[in-house]
Amino acid sequence: MNQGGPMAANYQDTVEVEVVRDKVILPLRVNGENKRFIFDTGALTVVSRSLYREMDYPVVGRDHFFDVHGNRETSKVIRTGEMRLGNVAFQDVPALVYDLNKLPWKCFQVDGIIGSNMLRHSVVRVDLRDSVLILSDDARELNMASDRTVRMQLDKQGAPYVPIRLGNQPGQFFLFDSGREGLINVEKEYFSSMEQDINYQVEKTGRGSDEMGMIGTGKQEQVYQIAMDSLFSSGHPLHEPVIKVTSSVSSVGQELFRYGRITMDFKRQRFLMEPYNDSLVYQRSQNMGLGFSPVIERDTFRVGLVWQHSLVDSLGLEPGNRILRINQYNYADSLEESFCESFLNQSLDKARSIEMIYQDRKGHYKRVKIRKKQ
Repeated sequence: MNQGGPMAANYQDTVEVEVVRDKVILPLRVNGENKRFIFDTGALTVVSRSLYREMDYPVVGRDHFFDVHGNRETSKVIRTGEMRLGNVAFQDVPALVYDLNKLPWKCFQVDGIIGSNMLRHSVVRVDLRDSVLILSDDARELNMASDRTVRMQLDKQGAPYVPIRLGNQPGQFFLFDSGREGLINVEKEYFSSMEQDINYQVEKTGRGSDEMGMIGTGKQEQVYQIAMDSLFSSGHPLHEPVIKVTSSVSSVGQELFRYGRITMDFKRQRFLMEPYNDSLVYQRSQNMGLGFSPVIERDTFRVGLVWQHSLVDSLGLEPGNRILRINQYNYADSLEESFCESFLNQSLDKARSIEMIYQDRKGHYKRVKIRKKQ
């Protein structure tokens, strides 16, 4: 996958970005036409099946790939022609072919994913306060002084790992996955190794999986939501963060962009965070929780994760239960329309009450009404 790259030796350009829910979306020019690509440092470059057929890209092989949950799938590997991000032209970058017409990806209406293997020769700066991404071949052009940066590790596909310190513990390298929602996920085994030495409080315990990866959801497991005094990214403290503990790889998600301007020098493996404020305090969601998280699974809308001691937990809702309807959204008869509207607008999170029809494990239909608490 580490072939191809920028066509010019010296380059720099600024590109406007769009943020849709938890995804940063970039305009990529392919064959003279504007296409929409998700910016995802935790992934390989991907083109949709429709773009693959439109461009008739040459197939150079097949390979398997994994999503954030460790789900595995096999894909064609193709070699792209010229693609332009702003004025920067890339040539012959290998990409996986994947069906981006599947939910939840169809909601974003994108043609592909810009992955870390495409960026491995570049310096990339993301500034969501100004809604821009800057791409350059030279860190000096971005005033990225080495004394302000920290070391960044790359895996074999070029995905970046950045140092994160929890409380007063030594730093650990976490995958910086700009395509993953949330702020911090800590892998259970790593958390267990240090939990006696950090100050934290378990806010919620749940069962299931509430994240939809590239291929599917994670395995059903015990999930913890934990509040801490602080964590440190690139030497900067973030106070009172809320983190998640699961069996997935320790990672930093797209939410880090809320707190500062991020620069990744893939060439020299350096990372820089420039905070937007002198004191960074974790921004808790103001939405009222459902007590559970819904997901797309097996082309149906289902309960992904249920938080213990919530109202829906006491009513018997379980991970895997199929959801047929919530309020005005009919997921049984119009799955795509209902899911995309409620998912992108986060309308279920914002609603003060919900009326839900679901199917339990025995196939019985049940109706519940819930007035949510903060």
